[in-house]
Amino acid sequence: MSSRDESTSIGSGTPACIVEVRQRLEAEGHYVTIDGRITEQTAASIIPCPASRLRRWRQEGKGPRFYQPAKTPWYYLGDVLAWIQQGEGLR
Repeated sequence: MSSRDESTSIGSGTPACIVEVRQRLEAEGHYVTIDGRITEQTAASIIPCPASRLRRWRQEGKGPRFYQPAKTPWYYLGDVLAWIQQGEGLR
């Protein structure tokens, strides 16, 4: 199994690909919470698509899973990467 294999785990069972993407995002100045949540803008940069498309998808019940405990929507990095891997695409 190579170190780039998505099934490879680091530490607490977090897939290596998530750790790598998180490190890249943080190096680029994006904020990632300790539990792996990212903002709408960061999610849009990963997909890639405009943030307005994510807003539309939320209204239509499409796109990656999101959490909106208050006014601000949050996405878990792992959910966004899983959604991309599933090939849902920019519909």
